[in-house]
Amino acid sequence: MSVMEKPRDVIGGLLVLLIGAGFLLFGRELEMGTSFRMGPGYFPTILSVLMLLLGLAMAALAWRKPVSEGGVGQVPWVGIALVVVPVLVFGLTLRGLGLGPVLIVVVLATAWASRNARLRSSVPLALGMAAFCSFLFIKGLGLPLPLFGPWVKPSHWAAAPPAPPAAPAPAQ
Repeated sequence: MSVMEKPRDVIGGLLVLLIGAGFLLFGRELEMGTSFRMGPGYFPTILSVLMLLLGLAMAALAWRKPVSEGGVGQVPWVGIALVVVPVLVFGLTLRGLGLGPVLIVVVLATAWASRNARLRSSVPLALGMAAFCSFLFIKGLGLPLPLFGPWVKPSHWAAAPPAPPAAPAPAQ
């Protein structure tokens, strides 16, 4: 019986495999289309299959090597939260903040998950990613995404003008 070199890599590979299978399962309702006329399910299906293959490769490579570490170790909950929560924030605030500001927030939050990331290098990265993605998705691909959403505009936070007084009802 073969033992694994890195149990974390096996678990990570199985997790990637599971996520890819989940996306493949839930995305099967979307129309595939062809490679020249892609439907909404084409790209997610390709990514799902690639995740399945990557997860399988990760698990298989880690499984076939001899043992070199003990257990799985501590789970870095803060790091996991700093990677997962920004994705949720992106989905929930994209329309309100706009693509530019939400990408800056997401990139800075995920960079904070790394022990090696510094604010000095993360800010230019966040600004560059926001500029690149905004240009690519809004201008290049023509997606109907706001660059700056209504939550960023001062008029959104200004007090609403008082309603005009109601006109008196005509006497009969």
